[in-house]
Amino acid sequence: MRNQTFIFCLGATKAGTSWLFDYLSGHRQCHLPAMKELHYFDALEQGTGGYYRKQAQARLDAARKDQSSAWQKRLMADLERWLSVFDGETRDDAAYLRYLREGGAKARVIGDFTPAYGLLKEKTLQAMSALTDNVRFVYLMRDPVDRIWSNIRMMAGNDGQAALDAKVDGVLNGTAENILDRSNYRRTLNRLTRAIPREALHIEFYEQLFTPAAIERLCAFLGITPQPASFDRVVHQSVKADLPTGQRAQLQAALKPQYNFVEKFMGELPPEWTQKMVSA
Repeated sequence: MRNQTFIFCLGATKAGTSWLFDYLSGHRQCHLPAMKELHYFDALEQGTGGYYRKQAQARLDAARKDQSSAWQKRLMADLERWLSVFDGETRDDAAYLRYLREGGAKARVIGDFTPAYGLLKEKTLQAMSALTDNVRFVYLMRDPVDRIWSNIRMMAGNDGQAALDAKVDGVLNGTAENILDRSNYRRTLNRLTRAIPREALHIEFYEQLFTPAAIERLCAFLGITPQPASFDRVVHQSVKADLPTGQRAQLQAALKPQYNFVEKFMGELPPEWTQKMVSA
């Protein structure tokens, strides 16, 4: 289709990207690969293609053992194609685009949902913006403390309270760099707004994503017709655990620069963030 929109969804991790990927995957005007998170641009920038190829191969091996559904068969086919298209280190934007367009010639929207792209440098974001004539970026933000706590629970799994406490300590003492990086909204938004036109960026809050109003805003941005969404569907839920008030206060204080930046950048903080704040 001429004037096809290309969408990049950059995260943040644990901020609703998987739910949004599922929604757009099922949208009649969109075409996305069954494989979320291609890690094309971050592999090229950071030299991590070998790692992500191993991950894709492991998913392919698992998919080959379970072809009980049409989706599993499609996932297997998409993984096989991707491993043949991208060797993890050679940039070939034409092949990347052909991969994403295959089967979606009539779609109004195609794209790549890789939250890790939110960590990319300005030069790479500029290259992504120039990939086609109509590139759009979507960035989801979640209350910084809640996002980190969900990330911690996902990483700790069922290892218990000690593991949770150790990861909270890592965030507070600055050693849990991977977790902290993914809550650095200030850095990501500064890079994005320097690299791409502001009108090509759509920002949504996780806390407001699962509403008809948010879907209408997103679909208008992408130039597609809103269709019903399963707002109560939970995707990749982390292990449940309550965040102690003391730890919330410590994390909130550590992440204060992020809250301050988002408030200045967006004009205000969403009430869903401020209502959870612990008084100093």
